[in-house]
Amino acid sequence: MASLHPKTPTSFQVSPDMVGMRLDRVIYEWNPEHSRTFWQRQIQQGHVRLNGRAVKSGTIVQAGDEITIDFIEQPAPLPPLIEGTVDTEWIVYQDDYLIVVNKPRQLVVHPSRGHENDSVVHRLLPFLPHQGDDFRPGVVHRLDRDTTGLLVLARSEDVKAKLSQMIQQRQVHRDYIAVIQGHMTPSNGIIDAPIGRHLRNRLKMAIVKNGREARTRYYTLATWGSQSLVQLSLETGRTHQIRVHLSSMGHYVVGDPLYGPASETGPGQLLHAMRLAFLHPVTHIPLCFWTYPPSDWGKALRDLKDPKIVSEFVFHMSSSPCPDIKTYQLLIDGLGLAL
Repeated sequence: MASLHPKTPTSFQVSPDMVGMRLDRVIYEWNPEHSRTFWQRQIQQGHVRLNGRAVKSGTIVQAGDEITIDFIEQPAPLPPLIEGTVDTEWIVYQDDYLIVVNKPRQLVVHPSRGHENDSVVHRLLPFLPHQGDDFRPGVVHRLDRDTTGLLVLARSEDVKAKLSQMIQQRQVHRDYIAVIQGHMTPSNGIIDAPIGRHLRNRLKMAIVKNGREARTRYYTLATWGSQSLVQLSLETGRTHQIRVHLSSMGHYVVGDPLYGPASETGPGQLLHAMRLAFLHPVTHIPLCFWTYPPSDWGKALRDLKDPKIVSEFVFHMSSSPCPDIKTYQLLIDGLGLAL
């Protein structure tokens, strides 16, 4: 069958040999010049209809079903990666194999639409295995633009593959702290709820029945007034996982521009990747890195009074050679509070 032109509305009927196949698979087989991921994105954005209705990519088709592909605007290609200014102060550790940075707020990890000219990748390009059209050199995990904290990147394709596998096998321990609205009940626990794309707001993720498995451990460190300081550990790594899980419990991250109230103002969301621990993928030496949150946290919490310490230590999952950090140390030294 002739390939589809993405700017021409076109309709086809499902033939008997395609009965029982997923919608995205059928369209991909009709037009393999675009990837299956491309067609899944078009379906999610409502550019594809099955019998006149918008449906999901995994919808099973039947003989005689009519599939209509509407006008599709092809995104402009990203410009070539151009080296940015490297700020060595945010580099926590580097060797011949990997680099660990303390990512600042308002910086995306890799180039994307609307962020074509500045990202962590741009600023670290001299250290990364940049080749051709790869817009994510060295990237093995991400932090949201407004989330601060520790991020590890690979300096070769081989190390990138090893680190990616370690993350999939949960051998890289990622621990966060956050200030949230309200108090968690119970104070410690696991949020186990699948995450998928929000059905109405394409910028958001949500708890959905057929979403991807997602689990977050949480521990309450301190409480005050109507807020809490919590430590969170990822057992999976879904997009916006911590923010979605907390907001689903009615306890959004303070300052979250997407999952919190639109009226809330401040320096940004109070979510920080505080600790990163793993075995070095080449030398196999245990590594542990930790950083306090940025100074704007202290400014946002300057009116905090009489915090009640719930947990003596910040981190509950031991990870050698990581040091023990007491919660009162975090409040005093990390947030600049006077207890």
